[in-house]
Amino acid sequence: MIAPVTIKTSFFSYTDDDTIFTVLNCIDFCVTVVAYVPNSTRSLQLLDVIDLSLPKHLEYLKDRTNKNNSKNHDREELKIIEKLSTTIKKTVEVTAKILYGIQLTINRHSCITYFSNLKENISESSHSVPRLHALAFPNIFSRAVIKLVERYLLTIKNQPNLKALTDKTNMGVFNRFYFLGKPLALCGTAGFLWAQLNNDNDIDKEKLKLTINQADLICQGFKEKQGIPGVSIGVTMHGSFVWRKGYGLADIEQRVPCTPDTVMRIASISKTFTATLAAQFVEKGKLNWNDKIDKYHPDLPKFLFENVPVSITVRQLASHTSGIRHYWKKGDPETDAEFNLPEYYIARPFPTVTESLSLFVNDELLHKPGTTWLYTTHGYTLLSAILERISDDKHSYAELLNDLITKQLDLRNTKLEYPDEIVPNRSRYYWRRSLKEGLRNVAYVDLSYKWAGGGILSNVTDLLLYANNLLQCRQTKLVSSDSNKQLLKSETIRELWSPIVATNRKNTSYGLGWMIAKEQPSSINQCSIPSHIYHTGGAVGATSIILIIPCSNNCSNPRCGICISILTNLQSAREIYQTALDIALLFRHVSSCSNDSKL
Repeated sequence: MIAPVTIKTSFFSYTDDDTIFTVLNCIDFCVTVVAYVPNSTRSLQLLDVIDLSLPKHLEYLKDRTNKNNSKNHDREELKIIEKLSTTIKKTVEVTAKILYGIQLTINRHSCITYFSNLKENISESSHSVPRLHALAFPNIFSRAVIKLVERYLLTIKNQPNLKALTDKTNMGVFNRFYFLGKPLALCGTAGFLWAQLNNDNDIDKEKLKLTINQADLICQGFKEKQGIPGVSIGVTMHGSFVWRKGYGLADIEQRVPCTPDTVMRIASISKTFTATLAAQFVEKGKLNWNDKIDKYHPDLPKFLFENVPVSITVRQLASHTSGIRHYWKKGDPETDAEFNLPEYYIARPFPTVTESLSLFVNDELLHKPGTTWLYTTHGYTLLSAILERISDDKHSYAELLNDLITKQLDLRNTKLEYPDEIVPNRSRYYWRRSLKEGLRNVAYVDLSYKWAGGGILSNVTDLLLYANNLLQCRQTKLVSSDSNKQLLKSETIRELWSPIVATNRKNTSYGLGWMIAKEQPSSINQCSIPSHIYHTGGAVGATSIILIIPCSNNCSNPRCGICISILTNLQSAREIYQTALDIALLFRHVSSCSNDSKL
């Protein structure tokens, strides 16, 4: 039998009632598996572990209760178990029925530490920490959870000292029940809980508070599951910051916390800045998306496809349809594992963009321009060279970025990366071969060869200011972009965010510098996933995303919409897109339109 762990609390009648607390935590964990672990196979394995552990605790509880119970003393903890058990049973039933949007938020003690065997079993898996997730589980999984919990509830019910449990549970118990002063709340996007709230202002505040709690759990789970040292996240709703937080460490060796102000490599999000600069030149009449690039840069060599000279347009450069290679040359195996390619780890500096062109401009194209989507960072380096050529006084890309975007929006932490520059709040960067291996510092690299496509530094605050300005540009009724520090006209942004070519991601196209995910029905409920615009980034030692959900109601507020940014200091951190989308949808459910919001 597993010995109980002593937990000091004045809430219980007996000093040895730590066992009861342990049981409650174990039941809590059993149900929490439903909402926190995204992998149903692994979830069932966790339930098997609980299946071995919990009966022993229940047996011990029954034995201790029979010995200690007094006819004249109505034990408070048994009342708690009765209420909690009934609540859990109802919770699991509701979860099984709704399946989508149910998030179980329990401010609870970590029960994992109470069971050494459970802790060991969990630590062996990549799903080392349960994670809140908004996706449905297979019906077989939901039925397994219900069966498991009901069996345990039946065990408790058969104790002679406990009153019979009832299935008739008032949903209000989720708002009112407190255990050790910490609330047990069921929070879901299905909306059944919000009916308990009457005041409109309270609805907004309460929804937002609960949503932040849910998002916090998602982000913690993302960090722990992927083994990320530091995560920085920020969310805006209708132009207002509603949540910013940092997790973990920006510098492991110096124990520097990661915060929303931590500056990191934003990697390919840099391409959105370059596309914005290009769009500004289009508005000024100095650039046309459909022109051939040699019109603006006649010194370029002729590009060849199958030894035949071909022409590339500006639009093809910006939409990854030019045929210009990525990090491998024609004849090399094409791969998405760019982190394994030597060109990714260039360490020597390229003082000018022109020098960077020497890496690829003489290489044969991988496909005929305009025929195929093939992601290419080098294509954006070439685009930046064109922007330098057509700018007044032949400004450098660094000057263009600073003068036309960062100064305009007062983005004080957004700049090109120079390895030897002192940058306040700059993160260190890490990688690991697998989750089973330890973290390592990344190799030294110099990103000057791809500044325009992956060499910018920023933080989540700056990125959200930038995203909101673009969102406002898209939805504004103003004709000119010269006022209110708007970077672009509405029609210009709409062109950037219009699909041009399908990508290798389902339901996703590429526009001009941005990924566009079209609206799609949910496979698990009647709600749809709204159209959204985003860009991810992967750098040496960093993974990032910026995601925008515009207003779908055509309301009069140009600021209406949800923006989110996540930055991490780990190379190849997976699931960052799904994590950002899950969190954005949570906040969107609080208020999908500013007309419905009290913010």
